[in-house]
Amino acid sequence: MADNENYKTYVRETRTTESSGASMALIVGGLVVAVGFILWLVFGGDGPSVVSTEPAADTTNVTVEPAAEPADTTTNVTIDADEPAAEPAAPAEPVETAPAEPAPAEPATNP
Repeated sequence: MADNENYKTYVRETRTTESSGASMALIVGGLVVAVGFILWLVFGGDGPSVVSTEPAADTTNVTVEPAAEPADTTTNVTIDADEPAAEPAAPAEPVETAPAEPAPAEPATNP
């Protein structure tokens, strides 16, 4: 027989609250203030932007004397195509070694 109580209806109420976006505006505003402060530290602030220093002396004397002989700055390289190429080295001969002596073939003894 069929159960006639399978046709019950349940009603559930769900309530949601939506924020007005105030938290996102607070975060974006804080980031704008932080970037503005960093830009002020880098590009602004008090004092001159260029450091000026006083020279140690009023004049600077530099004397450069040429070398006794001028240096040779040319490079002459002559390549003759008529010369034969160098012969390749012969491969090394293998070294013959004496075979190892075999171990004595004695039967194993059990004591």
